[in-house]
Amino acid sequence: MKTRAQTADLLKGIAVLLMIQVHIIELFASEAIYNSSIGKILLFLGGPPVAPLFMVIFGYFIAASNKTAGQLLVRGLKILALGLCLNVALNFNLIIKVNNGLLNIDILPYIFGVDILQLAGISIIVITLFKRIFEKSLLLVLLAIFTVIFLGNWLSSFPPETKFLQYVFSYFYRCSDWSYFPLFPWVAYPLSGIALYALKKQIESKNLNVSPVRIFQADESRQLLKRIVIGLAFFFYLFFTVRYAIFIASDLPLYYHNDLVFAVWTLVFLAFYGYFMNEINRFAGEFVLFRYIKWLGKNVTIIYVLQWILIGNTATEIYKTVSSPPYLLAYFAAALAIASGVCYSLLFLKEKLVYKAA
Repeated sequence: MKTRAQTADLLKGIAVLLMIQVHIIELFASEAIYNSSIGKILLFLGGPPVAPLFMVIFGYFIAASNKTAGQLLVRGLKILALGLCLNVALNFNLIIKVNNGLLNIDILPYIFGVDILQLAGISIIVITLFKRIFEKSLLLVLLAIFTVIFLGNWLSSFPPETKFLQYVFSYFYRCSDWSYFPLFPWVAYPLSGIALYALKKQIESKNLNVSPVRIFQADESRQLLKRIVIGLAFFFYLFFTVRYAIFIASDLPLYYHNDLVFAVWTLVFLAFYGYFMNEINRFAGEFVLFRYIKWLGKNVTIIYVLQWILIGNTATEIYKTVSSPPYLLAYFAAALAIASGVCYSLLFLKEKLVYKAA
């Protein structure tokens, strides 16, 4: 379990790096860079390996959690509230400018935009309500995954009749420009994490009847061949499909409104990707660079909040005006360094306060 947790931290840490760069590209880069081939690839790298991966891991640990239903519901409400507060914090500069009459835009979509924290909060609430049902059958979880993807596409045909309902329903399906991660279809990814956990439990229960020595010997004799086969399969999978994935992930309305084909593509991609990241962690996980990346993954929520506050408020001043790649790289490095430094300082202060209290 320790290795799997470290692999999850490594995956989340890499996702943090990709997330920061995609926020820089989306909000800072000029249209020429944004629409270039490199820009589309960077948008792709900030797509499937980031939000879907976060939510699959999120669902996995919900399934593995020993918390009571009440504790999970409270956690979901806290995450939802954090998402709303973050919207205000990252748009604070924009809010001031609108309030002072310097900009004439509707600020409400920025305050009530449905981002990944809102998705996580609502997902944990919904999943908690059905958790006992999902624990009984892997087939039911798989059925739920396909159902929510279908609902995400079907519900979009029914626009809300009033502005108020549009703000409410944006949390559940894409009926507005500010509905980035609505429950349908995005809850399919945490449900996939639950399915992964259920599958792991089934495999572990079957392996209890097999000699550990035989398992070890089989692993030793077949491991290299397995890596080669999986590596080739991953190569050909990307070779024949990556253009499609880049096309979808670089078109944000299409990406935010996942259909079944792209969701299945993403889940298969994440299965390959997760396997190789696990192998990398096994052999090189203690290198300084990987330890830092895993630290980012372990503290993903704090880093996520800090980098959004930095990037969001800066974007109000330089929105889509940076045409120099070195400048974009400098902004990325600065956002990462400041977020890491502040996070480390906050954790250090927390540890000191806990030590003094004890």
